[in-house]
Amino acid sequence: MDYEQIAAPYADNRVDNIRKQDGQIDLLPRLTTNIPPKDLIKAFNDTIEDSTGYWNDMDGYNLRYARAQSTKMVLGKQIDISKLYRYQVPYIDNELHIAIDAIISYACASTPRAEVWPAQATDKSKILARDLQKAVQAHSDKFNISKLFEVMVYNVLVNRIGIIKLYFDPDYGQHGEVVPTALNADWVIIDKNARMGENPTWICELHKDTVEQLVYMYPDKRKEIFDTLSIRKGTKRQMSTEVVWREMHATIYDKWGKAPQEMVFCYMRDVMLDQYKDTNWLYSKDGGRLHNFLDAPIKPYIPLNYFNDGTHWIDQTTPVEQAYSMQDVLNKRGRQIMENADTANGFLAFSDEGITSDDAENLTGDPNQKIVLKTQGRPIGDYIEQIEAHMLPGYVVEDKTDLRSTLHSLTGTPAQFSGTNNQSEAGKDQTLGAALMIKNQASGRQDRLVRAVETAAKQYFNFLVQMMRVHYDDKHWFVYNAGDGEFDHIVISRTSIEEGMQVNVRSGTTLPFDKSRAQSIALNLAKMGMISPLDLYKDLDMDRPQERYDNWAKWKTDPMGQVQELDDMEQNSQAYIEFIEMMAGKTVKPYEEADISHILTHRKQMITDEFLKAKRKVQMGLLKHVEAELQSFEVRSQLDQMSNPMPPGGGNAAPAPAPGVGGGAPAAAPPMGAPQAPPGPSPMGAPMAPPPGMPAPGGPPTLGAVMGGSAQPPPINLGNPMQAPLI
Repeated sequence: MDYEQIAAPYADNRVDNIRKQDGQIDLLPRLTTNIPPKDLIKAFNDTIEDSTGYWNDMDGYNLRYARAQSTKMVLGKQIDISKLYRYQVPYIDNELHIAIDAIISYACASTPRAEVWPAQATDKSKILARDLQKAVQAHSDKFNISKLFEVMVYNVLVNRIGIIKLYFDPDYGQHGEVVPTALNADWVIIDKNARMGENPTWICELHKDTVEQLVYMYPDKRKEIFDTLSIRKGTKRQMSTEVVWREMHATIYDKWGKAPQEMVFCYMRDVMLDQYKDTNWLYSKDGGRLHNFLDAPIKPYIPLNYFNDGTHWIDQTTPVEQAYSMQDVLNKRGRQIMENADTANGFLAFSDEGITSDDAENLTGDPNQKIVLKTQGRPIGDYIEQIEAHMLPGYVVEDKTDLRSTLHSLTGTPAQFSGTNNQSEAGKDQTLGAALMIKNQASGRQDRLVRAVETAAKQYFNFLVQMMRVHYDDKHWFVYNAGDGEFDHIVISRTSIEEGMQVNVRSGTTLPFDKSRAQSIALNLAKMGMISPLDLYKDLDMDRPQERYDNWAKWKTDPMGQVQELDDMEQNSQAYIEFIEMMAGKTVKPYEEADISHILTHRKQMITDEFLKAKRKVQMGLLKHVEAELQSFEVRSQLDQMSNPMPPGGGNAAPAPAPGVGGGAPAAAPPMGAPQAPPGPSPMGAPMAPPPGMPAPGGPPTLGAVMGGSAQPPPINLGNPMQAPLI
């Protein structure tokens, strides 16, 4: 009998089975910095070896075998080809892969969204909380955490735990950055006594780097690394050799009566590469209290647990492991049906009196192939016979269908949930309502995993803000896409994180969103006039909803103004392209189609810091460029005026008086500066005098009108850009 099937699970008297224990049950190496580095490394290795033995114990977690078997099953390496005959084809119906893919797609359909609650009810706290929330989300989008959580969910389903690590990279960007990464669960060794949700006493992470990379990271340990690896000259081949080193995060109790310290130790073999306090926590030199976002320091590893009773960091089992046997029998039954189908034509049986075995082996089944038999005058049926194929009973095919359904029942992924077109499982005559009911039931089973993902996401976001609090001593800029065509530029530093803020995860943000239902509701509300156009654009998931709403409002009020605005946008774009090139020291030809908007955009650029701090040659180049464009615009405006002469009387005939109002000719306009006279229409339809600095109607604008001066602008010293008039 298989010992693994009858042994009591989790019966280690040192860890799990302590119900009848009292007093000493185990002796662990002491982790302290008060011993020589080599002795401390030996204590680390002994501790790691002890926990590794516990995790791989066949009576317990049997972790090494479980992970290897789960990986093979999901990847489709489910058949031992050495046990098959040469004619047999390795048949694999990998329903486990379909199940895992469906679960990951459902649980990670959207990116987790953080929600920051303000520390106080003041406007300042609300603004800081809003900006921090946008910064956290922009950071998540920057590092694509949706993909990291997909890897995390895959690991929890296959390797019994998913892990994301956060670390600060000082070389990332201008001021360094907090970087998340999804870890291979096999490369992380965890304390056997760590309970789910607790901060483990130690976690060891394995790293693989070349000798060159290791020396770059720890240049002070170059000689010791070379001596340990027996390297003398450091040739290219030696420096490209890959080595494994360990990063141990441990809680150290060095001083009695004092709080334990979170320490990090990096070592390879017997060389202690580095050791230091955990850098993700703010420490006070005088023992006072500093503002950390978290209540207590934790190790920078965010776990995801699914099927766990709370006794350990690593889960007891996974849906993949529960479906092992079903997948094996499904493959066996499928191969049985396939091999029976291969013999559907039957096969020939020969008598050795009519044909030799060598000639029989040369028969290929070709319809045009000829067979020569020595019948010796006897009927040919005495020497050859067609044996018909054996038909499988119907329950064999039905058993395969039942196995597939049972497998997906174990994983909670029926055909209606996974999206497979399995008629036998979904039911040929099944109604739409029944299919939706089954799909909703399957979704309910996966909600447990969704809640686990949200718990891990909450811990991830809280630790991310803690690292921002520690490492963002300089300003960090983020660009947040609000989804309405507008982008918010957020500046975050450690002082932006108020004490008392809370970070949570919006419930259900990782689930797939039913867009069709939301869009149908929005359209019905629009028909009843109970929703604004802006909200309608958002609910319909249209691009740039704010821009669409603005365009709609402009079109309703001033259609021609919208056309002019589009032209101005094109002019502004061209002006910025010219400005960028000229600030780079290039010579740019004046734009032949420049208008007022184009020239005013250049004028705004002249009062920016980039222009004022530019070299004198660059400044003069832009001033001459704008002057040339302005002169070209004036010439074109004059030519347009000459080609379109104004009619007699200024082109503005006085309107006839309305019936019953006044009568006769309109009164003459009062002289300029007579305040006692009420305003009235201009005599004979003559145009009114323009304000100072504006061109006459129909005439081209002057340099002063465009650049902000009077009709006769003072001469501008092109050598001094500060003398350019402001607008």
